[in-house]
Amino acid sequence: MAVRIARFAGEFAQLAVWTGEPEEQLRADEDYQAGEREHWLAWDGELIVGALHPWRGPDGRHRLYYDRCRADAYQPLAGAIAGECYATADAADGEALGALVQAGFAVNRRENEYEIPVARVAAPVPDGIRIITANATDLEPLMLLDCAVRADIPGSEGWRPDAAWFREETYDSPFFDPQTYCVALAGDDYVGLARIWMRTPSTARYCRLGCVGVLAAYRQQGLGRALIARAMDPLADRGEELVTAEADATNLASHALLTGFGGRVTGGTVELLRQAAAPGPAERSHRSRS
Repeated sequence: MAVRIARFAGEFAQLAVWTGEPEEQLRADEDYQAGEREHWLAWDGELIVGALHPWRGPDGRHRLYYDRCRADAYQPLAGAIAGECYATADAADGEALGALVQAGFAVNRRENEYEIPVARVAAPVPDGIRIITANATDLEPLMLLDCAVRADIPGSEGWRPDAAWFREETYDSPFFDPQTYCVALAGDDYVGLARIWMRTPSTARYCRLGCVGVLAAYRQQGLGRALIARAMDPLADRGEELVTAEADATNLASHALLTGFGGRVTGGTVELLRQAAAPGPAERSHRSRS
């Protein structure tokens, strides 16, 4: 029987059986409550065999986040989304990678995943710089710094300011801890950041170092290292053992920074891109007459 694709319509009980997540947790997930988010399910008869959560980010990229999927569900789920889109798979998951290639995706870039031991590290703050925690920041300058930092991170270029999204994903996020979100200031200017997101029992075993970035004029002074060290201190106080992180496989500076804290590569992910299909002859003819 061919896999059938349908938009999610509240089938939480069946989805819980397929994903292994408690139904109550799925119902409480903010993404399922957001009216602008769509979700797609793959069905084999009365059983779910795959789930897809598309999202268009502030950088304009359409990203496809696959939940647990049977191999034959990747391609029909991708077919529910038109145009250019990105997907990510574990570098060791040959089945998922093969299915995505069959669905028209090609490898775009790779990321390394790291585990970094939590420890207090001596890392002096450069002269003329002070570091504050996120509860002492203002939304707009922090958002603009976030966009500027992302411009230099492979895969995040083109991020546009979106105050509502930024507040929801930062100050209002359940993973936000202002003590582990550190921001560097030169005078009143926001010039660098390092943020570690909290874990919950249902999401991850370890906290996650989500982003580290310093504006170009303030690099090569040890500021990135100082920011990470300051963000690590509260975790050391709490007895946390490790944090995880990701970095583009070609980013040698990030690799050196993370391994300088004792980080080691534990795996990786592959980002794949499906280009928008070229218009067929009939569509090109229609456009030429309009």
